[in-house]
Order: sequence, then C-alpha cells, then structure tokens
Amino acid sequence: MNKSLIFSILMVVAMIFWGASWPSSKILVQYTSADVITFWRFFFALLASIPLLVIFRIPLRIESKDFKLLILVAFFNSLYSILFFTGLNYGSAGKGGVLVTTMTPVFTYLLTFAIHKWQKDSTKTMSKNEVLGLVLGIFSGICLLNLHSLSELFGRFNTFFLLAALDWAFLTILTHKIRIHPIAINFYITFLSVIYWLPLFYFQPHLLDIFDFDLRFWGMLFVVAVLSTALGTSVYYMGVFYVGAAKASTFPLLVPASALITSYLILGEIPSFLTLFGGTLAIVAIYLINLYKPKKKNQYD
Repeated sequence: MNKSLIFSILMVVAMIFWGASWPSSKILVQYTSADVITFWRFFFALLASIPLLVIFRIPLRIESKDFKLLILVAFFNSLYSILFFTGLNYGSAGKGGVLVTTMTPVFTYLLTFAIHKWQKDSTKTMSKNEVLGLVLGIFSGICLLNLHSLSELFGRFNTFFLLAALDWAFLTILTHKIRIHPIAINFYITFLSVIYWLPLFYFQPHLLDIFDFDLRFWGMLFVVAVLSTALGTSVYYMGVFYVGAAKASTFPLLVPASALITSYLILGEIPSFLTLFGGTLAIVAIYLINLYKPKKKNQYD
C-alpha cells in the first residue's frame, strides 16, 4: 500500500479516537474535578508526544513571533479543555461531541469572514453554497441545542459547549498562522498547557488522587491523553501532509458519528432524533461551507 492509502486508513482510526474521547472524558469527570483531569491529560499527552518527535525527527526550532502565537493558542487550548470537561458534568457525551465538532467549523468560518471584513477586504463575499451552509448550520445548531424554552439556551450544558466550540474556532484560526511543523505545534501547545496548569500543585489538594483510582479510570485517561490528544492529533497532521489538506479536511466529518457510536457502546447513551437530525444537517453545512466547490460554467455552454 502507498503512504496516501495508509494514512487515509490511519486518519479514520484517529477520528474514532477523537470521537471516543467524549464518552471516555464523561467517565473521567465522575472520578475527580475538571481541573485535575485537564492537568493530567496534558501531562500524559506531553509524555506520549516525545517519542513521536524522535521517530519522525521533527525539528523544534521556532521563531519568536511563532512562539508568541503559541502562548496564546495554548491559552485557548487550556480554556477549551476546562470547558470540555466541565460541560460533560451536565449532559450526554454523544450530544456534546456532535454539538462542538459540528459548530466549530461554522464559528470558524464566521470569524474568518468577519476578520476579512474588519480588515476592509471588500473582495471577500459569501458564495451561494456558503450562505446555504450557514443557514443549515444555524438551523442544525437549534436542533442540537434541543430548546424547549428560551431559558434552556443559557443552560449549563449549552453554554459550556457553545463556548468550547467558539474557543476552538479562535484556536484554529491562530494555529493556521504558525509556520512550523504541525506535530511540533501540537507538542508546544501541550507543553505550554502543562505549564499553565502547574500551579495546581499548590492549590489543588486532590491532584495526586488519581494514583489511587482503578484501571477503568486509567484506561479512559489513556484514550483521552494518548490515543486522542497525542496520537490522534499527530496522525491527522501527518495525514494532511500525505493525503493533502483538501482530502484531510473531510475526515473530521466522521467525528460526530464516532462520538455517538462510542457513547452508545461505552455509556449506553441513545441519541435523540433531534441530535441525529441536527448532526446530519451540520455535516451537510460543513460540506457546503468548507468542501463544496461548484464547477465553473464553461463560457461556450
């Protein structure tokens, strides 16, 4: 098999890891607080990423302007993690996985479009398929929020995960501006995130309690820190190099389905009709916004 096919297969596996991190994290928050899990997730992901740097001989040299961006990106990454783990205390992992992974691309596009307009880029306009995609994205979001009243919009579950999606959108935009190897980016972000959470050793008396937890906890932490954060993300970045950015960008569309399936297998969660319907609409919206390229009409037709 050629490298393109190998990495296509590996990227499918990576998306399964990303999806499985949702029910695994739901189990983790039943053991201890979100800040404790956040620190150890980054710590073990950092340890797991070091062999990858050695195996692939990834250079770590970085310019000061990129490092400044990485400091900001790591902040958003740390904020996302605490929103992610805290939000899982208030709702199902499957629904959260679909909501965040489908709303993030929509938020990313809106932010990017707003930045272009703010910079007075008059050439930036929305195509018809992008407008349709945004309309579907907004409607899918309404379905995924499963609102029975206006007050539910600001409920803890929706608030945490909508903020998480918006946070990841900012992180995505900033990451694209960093000009070093993607696996090195992942390493630096994880390393800086560990640094940010180090003060917990002074303020969190339960930080070392995890070493008394059972094998179920450690298995779930392995999925979240090693398989999803370290391996899954690195495989995705390597896949972008081997299969191309356009093809690679289609693989995250598998994450919502993966989150729902693994949540059912691990937690027994059965998704509602609105979650399935909203998730499907959101995937179509992402395709129209980011992937669909209408054919140019031949001038002789």
